[in-house]
Formats: sequence, C-alpha cells, structure tokens
Amino acid sequence: MQNKFPNSKQKIEIPEKMMLEISEKLSGEGQLDFALALERSIQKKFRLFQSGIERYQQSSYHRVVCETPVVWSQGTASLRDYSIEGNGYPVFVIPSLVNRYYILDLGEENSFLRWLGHEGWRPFVMDWGAPGEAEKDFGLEDYICKYLKPALKLVKEKTGQPPIVVGYCMGGTLSVALARLCEKDIRSLVLMASPWDFHEGQDRKQGAWLSSLLPLIEAQGEMPHELLQTLFASLDLTLSLRKFTAFTRLKEDSAEAKNFVALEDWLNDGVALTANVAKECFAGWYGENSPGQNKWVVGGEVINPKDLDLPALSVISSRDRIVPSKSSNSLAKKLSNGAIFETPLGHIGMIASRGAQSKIWIPVSDWMKQIVT
Repeated sequence: MQNKFPNSKQKIEIPEKMMLEISEKLSGEGQLDFALALERSIQKKFRLFQSGIERYQQSSYHRVVCETPVVWSQGTASLRDYSIEGNGYPVFVIPSLVNRYYILDLGEENSFLRWLGHEGWRPFVMDWGAPGEAEKDFGLEDYICKYLKPALKLVKEKTGQPPIVVGYCMGGTLSVALARLCEKDIRSLVLMASPWDFHEGQDRKQGAWLSSLLPLIEAQGEMPHELLQTLFASLDLTLSLRKFTAFTRLKEDSAEAKNFVALEDWLNDGVALTANVAKECFAGWYGENSPGQNKWVVGGEVINPKDLDLPALSVISSRDRIVPSKSSNSLAKKLSNGAIFETPLGHIGMIASRGAQSKIWIPVSDWMKQIVT
C-alpha cells in the first residue's frame, strides 16, 4: 500500500494584538479561565486535525481507472488518447510539469478528460512522467520543442485537423510558447489558471529567495518534489489544518471522501523538476519576470502573446493562491483575439471539485464548440 502523508505540518497562531486586547479585559481568575478555554480549543482542533490525517493514512481507497492508449512517447513523456472510439474534434491538453497529469483524470466519475470524450471531443493529454535520463539536462525549450511540438504534429496528422490546445497552470504558459512556434497547426487556445506576469499579484522578492535555492538544486541535479510541496504549502499555512479537519466530517464511503483521498494521493505523488527548468522558472520567470517583460525566448522566438491571432479563452480564478488572478489576467489582456471567463473556484477546484463540471467544464466546452462550428 502506498504510504500517505499530509503535505505539511501546520501551526495555529493567534494574532498578538488580539491576545493583548483580550488579556487587558480580563484579570485574575478571568485570565486563567480564558487561558484554559483557549488551550482546550486548540487541543480539540489539533485532535481533529490528527484524526483527519490518520483517517486519510488508513484509507483503503485507491484511484482505479481504465488506462487509455499511448499514441506517442519520447523519453519518459507520452501522449494519451482519451477519445471515445476515435471520434470528435481534437483537443490537445497540456498539464503542468510540476505535478502528475492525472489531476485531469482523478477518477472515472471525476475526470475532465473523460468528460470531454463523452461530450464528443477527442482529447489527447501530455503525460510528462518524471524526469529520467533523457530529460536530466532539459530546460523549458527542450520540453516545448522536443516533446510538445512532435506530439502536436502527431495529433494533427492523426486527426486531420489542427487541435484546440488546452493548457492548465504552467501547461498554459508552455502552450503560449507552443502556439507562437506552431500557430498554423493550432485552431485555438484555452488557458486555465495560467501564469504570465510573475510580478503581478505576488511579492517581487519571491524571485530572490526562490533563486537562493538554486545552489542546493544544482548540487542535487534536480529539484525534489518534497521541496516543491513545501513551497506550495507555504502559500496557505492553515490549509492542511482546515482540509483534514473537514475530512473528519465526511462519510467514509461517500464520493466526497473518495475524491479527497484521490486528490491527496495525487498531491503526494509529486515529480521532480530538472535543475535547468527550476533555474529558468525561479531566476527567469519569478526573478526577471521574463514572460511578463517580453524577454522569454524559445526556439529563437520572443514569446509575446500579442503576436498571436488565435482565438483564446482565459479561465481565471479570483481565489487562486497558486496563480494570482492578476498574473493570468496580464496574459489574457495581451491576447489580441482573447476572451476571459472568471470563476470563484480555486486553482485545483476548477478541475477537480464537485462544481467544476457545471461551472467550468461546460462553459469551456461551449466556447470551443463556437470556435469549430
């Protein structure tokens, strides 16, 4: 059985100002009673937190899905065909490099990719795998030019039509570069929670402290997924406390509980980044803001969204802690033929939550239908 661990250890903190205000209003036995009540409350929350972790670790549920055919592979990457009987207009889905692709296929009943197939589309998805010997020296340009370009070519040749490219998270950023290099081979773009301006909505010092990790990453030859998990956890310090506590209230065999376990398993099934990709992202993207400053060069081309004339839909979350809305909005506003769809669902919620189908998937599918009809 796979070992299951929570993503991070959390600490509950009460603002010092609030503590002082409460303390000033209390004296003697009142202060003691308050301290004891506060301690009991903290202990209760911590017990619930621990109970949620233990319940997750002891869960017997595992994601089981029907494997889809691989139609292309190179190194550790592969292209998977999620179509129903090989029919429908092609959609080429590009996930982030920093997580496994199957957030898009979390379960038979919670799968963006399978849903697209049943809606009449022919979805293909890039399964990046984990960097192996073939990718150990890869940078972003290698992934785009050596993997995405030939996979795109195969989709077009296999279906006879230029696909709609759907990029999720970092996959959307890579999709813009792919479109700049291969615009004639793409029908349109859908960019879901895709970062572009890395100084918008974020602390500009972030690039400096992320770059400070590079000597360690270079010494190891890669960025381990445990370090990535720690960075993501730091974006919301009480998330683990809230979600594992909420997990204790779910019925054990409910669809919600199974989805929680599947999602946590996916989060803990991380992949490393190559040292070159980490350097480009930390120093180039977060440090120099090369995409936002029109200084990101791939395949000898400056990747400027304004140069694209493709129809494009940007799905932007107002509650995204991983990709701030201002970052993805900057991309949407640069696209000359772009539309914006805003959602309150979070970064992962737009793909894997109960409301994702009605609030995101259907509107995205409806927009794509307008493009191809």
